[in-house]
Amino acid sequence: MNWLRREDLEDQELHRLAPCASKSRDSGGRRWLEPEDPLRTSFQRDRDRIIHSTAFRRLQHKTQVFAADTGDHYRSRMTHSLEVSQMARSAANALRLNADLAEAVALAHDLGHPPFGHVGERALDDLMAHDGGFRHNAQGTRIVDLLEQRGRDGFGLNLTLLVRRSLLKGEVPEGFPLSPDLVRTEPPPLEAVLVDHCDKIAYLCHDLDDAIRAGLVAIDDATELRLWQEASTRTGSSHLARIHSEMVAILMHDLVETCAQGIAAAPAGRPRLGHSGSIQVASDELLRFLRERFYRSTRVLEEMAVGQRKIEAVARRLLDNPNAIPEKMRQRAGPCSDARVVCDYIAGMTDRFLMQQ
Repeated sequence: MNWLRREDLEDQELHRLAPCASKSRDSGGRRWLEPEDPLRTSFQRDRDRIIHSTAFRRLQHKTQVFAADTGDHYRSRMTHSLEVSQMARSAANALRLNADLAEAVALAHDLGHPPFGHVGERALDDLMAHDGGFRHNAQGTRIVDLLEQRGRDGFGLNLTLLVRRSLLKGEVPEGFPLSPDLVRTEPPPLEAVLVDHCDKIAYLCHDLDDAIRAGLVAIDDATELRLWQEASTRTGSSHLARIHSEMVAILMHDLVETCAQGIAAAPAGRPRLGHSGSIQVASDELLRFLRERFYRSTRVLEEMAVGQRKIEAVARRLLDNPNAIPEKMRQRAGPCSDARVVCDYIAGMTDRFLMQQ
């Protein structure tokens, strides 16, 4: 029986993928030289390393919106990352982009999130205000480059340059300890842009689903949304799970169709990826609705306030006694301030572990 070697998969990419897609042979290489895998492309290997990392496993106990231990059916950072990876892979395949790269980036895009979500991010950014700040995307690169340990011989997952650069989104605070080879001189690959759009689709739809299931948003109020009305019309149903599924389908199909048009219109240049005008309006409406009715609800704000106070208290205690941080964590953090080591340590905590401190 013939079996596919890595070289065969790389050859298939050249014929199957669009000219604007990223190719595994152009991954940018790894920080530390190592033999190629005989079966997997470089991006497939990165994806597998991310899935098997302890940082990825910790996402199951990290807050998406609700504290991670408040319900069995609410999303966590892990379930969110899995949903994004499924969407990104499907969209990339449809557009003939590199689905393995998109999947790897999607699985890793939230690795740097601290406990208690964006409130935790703000607390750590305040802590590091005079020492390089904190952004979860940039922190994700510290995790895959330094803090995650694959074995005794070195630190980091040793991912390819293209995957590592794809984790950065938005501005990195001045002074943040970023690896020099991650300073961008060119725009991110299209696969990373596609992941950003799938990330938004995932959290908009599943946050609405969680909000309704938690009783914080009434279905009667949600029926006023354009996306809800369109999903209800298409399905002829008012069942929450059916509406949620159809909303995802509407957004994903529009994203793929609009991106395909953009790629076709720019065969030799960089295409625009995004939604059509009408769907973008509906998506923005849903985001405003969630901000007003869910993200700023009393229950969510109270849970986040508890997490923020705990992060601040633990940070103060560790700054007073940095030796309380495990030695292996201090070694992995490399040459940096005590405050950065404290930040790294807290950022890696789950909600549950933080509250036990």
